[in-house]
Amino acid sequence: METDTPTNLRKKLFDVLSQVANSDKGVEITLKQPSGPNKGVVMLSKARHEKLEELDLMVRMGTLETVLNRMAHEKPDDFSESTAY
Repeated sequence: METDTPTNLRKKLFDVLSQVANSDKGVEITLKQPSGPNKGVVMLSKARHEKLEELDLMVRMGTLETVLNRMAHEKPDDFSESTAY
């Protein structure tokens, strides 16, 4: 993941926004602290954020393990249009 400071980010903001929006890569923006470790912010594309939100929901609901198990053991007719509805 690319890392930038707020000052460097300002200089190339449009380019970084375009890069993040058009890829699955994030950018970390570090925020200097008076003491202790630096804090930061991660910039992700909206599409990547939505995928992570969906994954988080599946983990919290307890369905992720079931979905992964079904995907690992799927049969050719498990996900056909004729049996989907």
